[in-house]
Amino acid sequence: MKPIPEILKEKPWLGWIIFLVTVAAVFLLGMLASSIIERRAEAIFAYTPQLTFSEFEPRNEKWGEFFPRQYNSYMKTAETEFRSRYGGSAMVDMLEESPRMAILWAGYLFSRDYNQGRGHYYAVEDIYNTLRTGAPSAGVQSPQPNTCWTCKSPDVPRLMNQNGVAEFYRGTWDTKGTEVINPIGCADCHDSKTMNLRISRPALVEAFEAMGRDIGTSSHQEMRSLVCA
Repeated sequence: MKPIPEILKEKPWLGWIIFLVTVAAVFLLGMLASSIIERRAEAIFAYTPQLTFSEFEPRNEKWGEFFPRQYNSYMKTAETEFRSRYGGSAMVDMLEESPRMAILWAGYLFSRDYNQGRGHYYAVEDIYNTLRTGAPSAGVQSPQPNTCWTCKSPDVPRLMNQNGVAEFYRGTWDTKGTEVINPIGCADCHDSKTMNLRISRPALVEAFEAMGRDIGTSSHQEMRSLVCA
């Protein structure tokens, strides 16, 4: 086999090919190294956030200042265009779709009004606009208890911590309307210090204890479902 210098002397174009391939390889390796460094930096930021708000901060936009990508994803729950036979994000009157439900739920407030649930963004708005909570006014209470707020807002764990769980549950739905204003969001499922998934309402913890189980030993995969319970 001829020496490489001799081959290149006979075929100078081959030298240019080797040169260009080398440059391309160096460029790609540089891009890969840059991407790895960038992802490592993102990982450090993601898991050691320098948060400046309290443990019970209920405003999703405040969380969004530190986690913009997650917040943008959350805001997609405001979309209401998609509708299909099996669900979707559009407002659907389920009693109109299936009138028999009004009979099946006779005597229960769902027989008055039952719309397909929309995204988290509308959790508080939709409970205000349903006939199930009535039309409370001065001297007229809602037919629903305060427990109807429990899964609707990150203001709930804030109020439970502030006033006590028993006090939160006491009374009718209309008595907490001035306090529960932020729809389901970040604080419902995440610890503000570690970003770990957490159970923010006591009922599920108590249910596990009644079964002789410690919810704190649940795996991350299990917690992904339990935070929605």
